[in-house]
Amino acid sequence: MNKTIIIFIVATLLAVLIIGERVIMNSNNEFSTLKVAFPSSQKIEKYEPTQISLDYEYILLENIYSPLVEINRDGFIESGVAEKYEWVGDELKLTIRKSLSTLSGKRITPDDVLFSLKRLLILSGNTHGNFKDIVCPSFQLKSLNEPCEGIRADEDAVYLKAKGGKSFLLQMISSIDFAIIPKHSVDLDTLKIKDYSETSGVYAFDKQDADGKIYLKINKHHYYYSDKIAQEIVFVPTDINVKGDGLRMLKMGIVDHVTTIDQSRADETVEFANQNKDKFNSHFTQKIRTSYALFSERGLKEFSPEERRYIGEKIKISLSEAYKNNKGLEPRSEFFPPLSEGGLTEPQKKELEIIKNKQAKSINKTVRIGMLKKGDLHEWSTPILAALPTADCYREDNAPAFKKYKSVEDEPHVFIASTDTGFLEDISLTSYALNAGQMGLSKQDRVKWLADYMSNDDKNYRVDKLKKLHFNSLAEPVLVPLMSSPYTALVRKPWKIELSELYANNQLWRIKHD
Repeated sequence: MNKTIIIFIVATLLAVLIIGERVIMNSNNEFSTLKVAFPSSQKIEKYEPTQISLDYEYILLENIYSPLVEINRDGFIESGVAEKYEWVGDELKLTIRKSLSTLSGKRITPDDVLFSLKRLLILSGNTHGNFKDIVCPSFQLKSLNEPCEGIRADEDAVYLKAKGGKSFLLQMISSIDFAIIPKHSVDLDTLKIKDYSETSGVYAFDKQDADGKIYLKINKHHYYYSDKIAQEIVFVPTDINVKGDGLRMLKMGIVDHVTTIDQSRADETVEFANQNKDKFNSHFTQKIRTSYALFSERGLKEFSPEERRYIGEKIKISLSEAYKNNKGLEPRSEFFPPLSEGGLTEPQKKELEIIKNKQAKSINKTVRIGMLKKGDLHEWSTPILAALPTADCYREDNAPAFKKYKSVEDEPHVFIASTDTGFLEDISLTSYALNAGQMGLSKQDRVKWLADYMSNDDKNYRVDKLKKLHFNSLAEPVLVPLMSSPYTALVRKPWKIELSELYANNQLWRIKHD
């Protein structure tokens, strides 16, 4: 064969291969980036796993860090950073994956796990459990060099020795509060995270621009890595003063995904999803999103139980009326879902109805109401003012229990917010409710209650204890449930959502394309 012809054939084949590769690359790039509507432009340095109090913090952190074990879509424990877990007597052995590395290729080791857990104990900001009382009850850890008798590590595994609370330990450490943070990514003097590009999660921080957009890169060393998930995530800030801004951005093509924490009305999301099934995939949880009115220490001090019942009832009636045509919402009389393990018994329900009739006939004092609300503030304040003319409504940025006020007199009397509640016994949600002040106990009593609850292996005892706590919070009242709704999410096709119906989590690696 002529040499010129051979060269021509080889060149042609190379060209075909190059073009083919480019076609494949272009095809993959179409699904490489997922733009996510996100209700915050907070600087990345402000995100801290041990100090989570708001939903958007949890969602960003669960995508860049991983815990030792995880809860799957069906609510069962499965492996995480620990590829294997087993009880050996009263000690939980967690065998750490040898294949898990950071974005730069540095392996996540048992020493990183030991460091992360001790750091959590030192910072003492954990809101989704009572970890210290299980593994290190004797004293408060103040430095990394101090020992904790309930935590040890060898070259392959980390061991947690339970001093009570054995039934809840695995579930507790599945919370992202217990994220594994590589030791080399932290300033060891201050214990502040200095490098968010070195993480244990599916994604790692890349950059944040002047508009507040946060860019995340895929970590191909992670056990959840797949070419079917987004290779890049862009968190695009929404306007918190505009209700449903995330949905607006989705319609305009600015973003591809509206998360479970978007402030769009549930009925609008449902209607939009039903009308655009050809363009978008949707996701709905069970009705686990519960809005509530919570009386602060100031509210409990300045208003009698009768007055608090009156205030709570006026708020509830006004918002229920305002949202009566919202198909995604329904009035709620209990904080935990009815028929859940924390739900009230029939005798408790009857007693509560009798108590509710004992309320004030009117209120002449100013009622300062802090509302943790994104979007139009008047959507809540207008109906509330119509029903409760002495109300003084304003936007709040955090729950009273997680915010430092100069004095009790600076607190709102009432705080309106929403949270997720579950059907099954869940130590993360229960401990968060306690620490957020939703159950009305003092800080000292919260610790005692939780310690007793977690140390008892008799589930009937624990469920009865939880129901009683729930009842007391409603009877006093400290807490007035308002409404419940599902968490909703939307994504542009061909992306599809594989999130759980039982939780509000928004793990972005569970959004995939074919």
